[in-house]
Amino acid sequence: MKILTWNVLHRVHAENYGELAIQRWRDEPERVRRVVELVSKALSSDGFEAVLLQEVSGDVLESLRHQLPTWAVLDHQYPRMPRLKRPGASMRDLSEHLVVVAPKGSTVLRAQTFADAPGKGVLAVTLPSGWVVASAHVSWGPQGEAQLATLRELFHASSAPMCLGGDFNTEREVLVRALGTEVVVGELPPGSPHTRPADEKTGGLNIDHLLVCRAELRDLHVLDHNDLSDHRPVAGSVT
Repeated sequence: MKILTWNVLHRVHAENYGELAIQRWRDEPERVRRVVELVSKALSSDGFEAVLLQEVSGDVLESLRHQLPTWAVLDHQYPRMPRLKRPGASMRDLSEHLVVVAPKGSTVLRAQTFADAPGKGVLAVTLPSGWVVASAHVSWGPQGEAQLATLRELFHASSAPMCLGGDFNTEREVLVRALGTEVVVGELPPGSPHTRPADEKTGGLNIDHLLVCRAELRDLHVLDHNDLSDHRPVAGSVT
């Protein structure tokens, strides 16, 4: 099964933190269209069977459901409503969601906001094949390390093969230490583009990951995203 994870960048966060990605895409409806187009192409043309998304605005979620009527577009909405701290691009629905796009018949196994972070959490979905796939967004630093305990419990709550992807706000080594030997944390080939592109503060980071339990992960690679987000999509195959 080919699977993709991507933090698509909520426009409010982009405006508040001055992310470089939005300097190219000042027209938010056009950026939304291009984000959904990339996801749709991955599913319809490139053979992906599940897409795990983070920082999905209500506008992106609506467009995904409109463009992908033959897929299950499952979401978990955070209780926190993002708020603009400065004037920004116009949006219809500022709500923020975790999203899993999967085959029809897929069902939500767990939808959880982390207790200590109203804008971070995990959405786990059971596919008709029996696989469990999950999208996660984890906080940075010590707060995030505590949230990894919740994800570790999720891996052991089911006997099904599982693939979890997301924005973990930390490098691979931290996940390896926190999640134990039964969880395989994908390692990108040397020379791969950083999943979090370089900005004026860093030389680029690899903080977006695919993880598996009771399964094998191969062909891990970073996809081009035409600067639509401050994160690049990460793709792989699981068996």
